[in-house]
Amino acid sequence: MEIVIITNNSKVYNFYKETNEVLFYQKKDLIELLEIVRDKVNEGHRLLSDPIFSCLERPENPYKSVAITELRFEDNKDHQKMIDGVISIAKKIENRKKFYEFHENNLDEYRFIDLNLLNDVVKRLE
Repeated sequence: MEIVIITNNSKVYNFYKETNEVLFYQKKDLIELLEIVRDKVNEGHRLLSDPIFSCLERPENPYKSVAITELRFEDNKDHQKMIDGVISIAKKIENRKKFYEFHENNLDEYRFIDLNLLNDVVKRLE
């Protein structure tokens, strides 16, 4: 299955840019990135990875990568409801830091965590 990756993580971008379509939004925060995912889902793409799990498990992580289908589907209401719910939940996460509030060592750790989570998803899709 062909996938598209939407991310604000440079490690994910650099890892996948040669093999997959990657939409890289370097300085978008979690909500902004999820809104981009929502726009793609509203165009007919389907979610292939859980867009909220890592946000709840590690709410301090500013990086997010989401896999969606390359193909578009006409009947996409379930995925639209899901991403709308995810955005609603994400907006309730309190005290989310901005990128500039982190030390670079912490950012690199968070990039690595996000990359590993996405790698797990991609392996399951193969």
